[in-house]
Amino acid sequence: MTDTIAYDYVKLLLEEEFPEIYLRFFNNGILHYELTNILELCRPLMTGLDEDDRFLRYEVTGTIADYLQED
Repeated sequence: MTDTIAYDYVKLLLEEEFPEIYLRFFNNGILHYELTNILELCRPLMTGLDEDDRFLRYEVTGTIADYLQED
């Protein structure tokens, strides 16, 4: 997965699975910063996989949830 595709994928999952937090990050002007942090945590999961893999979706969503709990 390229960096652009991975970034867009994480952004989409954040928006779909955590819409309130997505809007809060967007409204506070920190969406890109937070997505970059989340992407760094998810990068090892995305190596060699594509966005159609449902298990990838579960893993990334879980990683996002863990990241948000630490916030």
